[in-house]
Amino acid sequence: MIASMLLATSMAANVPACRAEQATYALRGTRDVTAGFARQRFQVNFSSDLFFWVEVEGRRRWFSFNAPNGYGGVYLTPDRDPATLTEADRDAGATDTAEEPPQVDFDMFGANYDVIDAVPQSDSAAPAHLFARGLGPLLWYNPAAANGDSTATAVSIPIAMYDLTRCGAAGKTSGD
Repeated sequence: MIASMLLATSMAANVPACRAEQATYALRGTRDVTAGFARQRFQVNFSSDLFFWVEVEGRRRWFSFNAPNGYGGVYLTPDRDPATLTEADRDAGATDTAEEPPQVDFDMFGANYDVIDAVPQSDSAAPAHLFARGLGPLLWYNPAAANGDSTATAVSIPIAMYDLTRCGAAGKTSGD
């Protein structure tokens, strides 16, 4: 366990500092699950100007950020592929749904595991480590809730930290 933490810390330390939307993360224990941030082309979420994505089995699942006032933390809410969003969606604002969408706790850490409690924004420094314990259960037990896709199938991902592994243009702007 300690060796795993030291290896992850050294991996993150070897990646140059970069902006959040340029960061690519790998889930510890598997290189088949990657994650990152993408800038919103039409800002429909006002907690952050970024979306969060997780790619499993070659398919990206998209999430927007939610941050309640006070002692609430940062949450991920399943969202649709931002490439499908239009200026009209931005102008319409959030749609009312009969059900509260699932929310996944989302924690961010610096290279020394210091907590980052601000909602990520474009041009902010990329966190070195991410933790979203509820993503695995959501994608396994309720895959249709992730992105509102009724054809989604369950995928299994372990509960683990995501470590910054690369800095480049992998996240890009949503909709590009």
